[in-house]
Amino acid sequence: MDKNIKNVVFDLGGVLLNLDLQRTIDAFKEAGFEDVEKQIRAFNHQGIFQQFEAGGITAEEFRNAIRENIQAPLTDEEIDDYWSRMLLDIPCEKLKLILELREKYMVYLLSNTNPIHWNHVCKHAFNYHSFRVEDYFEETYLSYEMHDAKPNKSIFEKMLSEANLLPEETLFIDDSEANCQAAASLGIQVHHYRIGDDLKEIFE
Repeated sequence: MDKNIKNVVFDLGGVLLNLDLQRTIDAFKEAGFEDVEKQIRAFNHQGIFQQFEAGGITAEEFRNAIRENIQAPLTDEEIDDYWSRMLLDIPCEKLKLILELREKYMVYLLSNTNPIHWNHVCKHAFNYHSFRVEDYFEETYLSYEMHDAKPNKSIFEKMLSEANLLPEETLFIDDSEANCQAAASLGIQVHHYRIGDDLKEIFE
């Protein structure tokens, strides 16, 4: 890794957080949401799932849109549960690594996420010893709060500006090639993470 790196920016889902999207797809299909898989995997930002992550609709509007697609009397809690079933865990060794990295680097999170998922993750995924999510990162940059989403270059520009980071001193780790390419185009150093990679090796 480049010795000039002072800042490390992690993606959440797929890099730190283990995911199983099929669990959410299966839950919604069972509830009667016929084309949920097609909508979740849509690459444009017009679908309800993409709008939700870009902060275009509120949690209440998202739940109501789900009900319209299912036409079933699901409660808020049921919708939140189905939507969050894809979220598994963050392995303890990764949480430990982040805490160790904070002794040498400024560590940030840049994630395409939404308030339902973020609340779930904060409650269940970062509870290593007595630490909370705030203990792992200098700042968290979340798509729904920024009204923007990766791989838009603008979300990286906002993060660099708000955190006062120099791109050449910043390493971005993401499991999406498109997101890595967008960051690299701004001069940010990148590591394209693949499932099974040892994060520790990046810093050795």
